[in-house]
Amino acid sequence: MAVATATYPAFEGQVRELVDQHRKLKNGHLHLAVYFAPPRRHKRDIFVLEVIDGFGGDVVDPEDKLFEFGYGSTPGFPVPAGTSLRMILSNPKEFHHAVDRDWKAVKELRTACGAGQATVIFADASGKRLWTLIR
Repeated sequence: MAVATATYPAFEGQVRELVDQHRKLKNGHLHLAVYFAPPRRHKRDIFVLEVIDGFGGDVVDPEDKLFEFGYGSTPGFPVPAGTSLRMILSNPKEFHHAVDRDWKAVKELRTACGAGQATVIFADASGKRLWTLIR
């Protein structure tokens, strides 16, 4: 049986390139991007949180969940078989709300941060303030 290799921090370079591409998009202003490894999730998956102006219409999810989706290898972001890139997206209003109410995704991010398993890839002034809420 093959052993799954942890993806954090091995994919930091690729994550930086991806975040750089997202910063150049015209449909939203990126405030914060964090590459992290939640301890209770698959170690073979790559987790990236992005907080973007206007994401989701600046609405707070009524089910207390940050939007998350995943996909496998692509030409622009190749990953090993069985590995997924898990994107967790939010807007500043929702992220503040999630932090105040300690949503599951926030707990995972805090735990990863406390374990030294979280790297801020990008943060503008607003993103730095958001990150202090986690730390």
